[in-house]
Amino acid sequence: MSRWRSLLIALAAIVALVLCAVVALFISMRPQAVTLIVNGEAIAAQTHAQTVRELLRERGISLNQGDQVQPGLETPLSDDLVVQVIRARVVTLIVDGQLSVLNTMESNPADILDAANVAVDDSDRIIVDGTRATPEQLRNWPVPVNSLTIRRSIPVRIDDDGTQFDFRTTADTVGEALYEADITLYLADQVTPGADEPVRPDLQIAIRRARPITILSDGASIQTRVQGTTVSDALANAGVALIGLDYTIPSEQSRLVQGMTIRVIRVEETVLVDETDLPYETVYQADDTLELDQRRVLQTGQIGKQRTVTRVRLENGAEVGRQVEETTVVSEAVNHVIAYGTNVVIRTIDTPQGPRQYWRRLRMYATSYHPAALGGDDVTATGRRLTTGIVASNPNAIPYGTEVYVENYGVGLMADTGGPRRFALWIDLGYSDEDFVSWSRYVDVYLLTPVPDEIDYTLPGT
Repeated sequence: MSRWRSLLIALAAIVALVLCAVVALFISMRPQAVTLIVNGEAIAAQTHAQTVRELLRERGISLNQGDQVQPGLETPLSDDLVVQVIRARVVTLIVDGQLSVLNTMESNPADILDAANVAVDDSDRIIVDGTRATPEQLRNWPVPVNSLTIRRSIPVRIDDDGTQFDFRTTADTVGEALYEADITLYLADQVTPGADEPVRPDLQIAIRRARPITILSDGASIQTRVQGTTVSDALANAGVALIGLDYTIPSEQSRLVQGMTIRVIRVEETVLVDETDLPYETVYQADDTLELDQRRVLQTGQIGKQRTVTRVRLENGAEVGRQVEETTVVSEAVNHVIAYGTNVVIRTIDTPQGPRQYWRRLRMYATSYHPAALGGDDVTATGRRLTTGIVASNPNAIPYGTEVYVENYGVGLMADTGGPRRFALWIDLGYSDEDFVSWSRYVDVYLLTPVPDEIDYTLPGT
């Protein structure tokens, strides 16, 4: 009995094991219902996978660096289990030109930089998705970030025309660095290195400022800034050229002073050539072969020519001086030579008182006068009484005491004179008040002998 009992117990145990195996096989063959969420998209799945890893492999879902899976990959699957795959975000990070691609669960720029061990400060240039940002703004950035660019500031020294200071900049070029430093550059200012040169740590930037000046030239006022140390440098910088005799006030060698005014004096010199006449002289030459009061031209006068070269100086269009550089006689003047007669010939004329000899005949304008016309004054220049037979004239033409004969008047004695007349040769025939006759015409006047010791051979009108 005990033997059969042992056999029955053993058989029962075998049957139990078989039953357990059958149950286990049944259970394993039944799919499990799970929920899979990938990037927020939920998928209801029936799976025979035993673990989360197997489930993902079964579904062809690969994991990238930084992706998160909840629950863990080795977690056994069970009905109604929710498996969530959270994809890491791809963020581009550029630090001082070095590119890194980050797979991260972070979306805030400050958290991303912390995770990448990148520290920033206020002097750095921070660009978040193309927008400039400050370190304080990063913590509260309102949207997830895709790219971050960090340009760390570097120290440079700026020498602004003798004023030196240190400055930190994130600029790429010297020109951009000066702009960041709020430094205004003028066209003629010189920057070393050039504005397009790249910025590097501890760079020395030197600014040589142009000086503001005013140039007055050719009627225009030019306000500009120039380099250099002298007025000549300023003109060269401003493109103002001095030509020939041009000069400046102050001079070209004068030192430049900020705010100075430079006057450009345009100088022109012209040479004038003038020809002027040289008058000839009339020369009288005695000739004893000619009769008294006869004349003959021995030589015809000719006008000479003189050339004068004069240099005229103009400054800014106004004449400031003339200088005679040369005077040349081109042709000499030739004197006009007239021979006058000195041969006195005695001739005879018939008068009412009989023939009389005369040594000269003059054509004279005759007038007449008497005492009443002179207010009763009858005393002549020689003291004689004015009456008929007394004549007046220029004593240089007819010497006092000379007897003259005038047709229709008779013989008269030169004893008086008078003031200037409009006639070269004149004679005033004297009368008494009782027998006055008015004269006003040209007449021939005969100078009767004797011939005086001194004779004026060149009377006007003869």
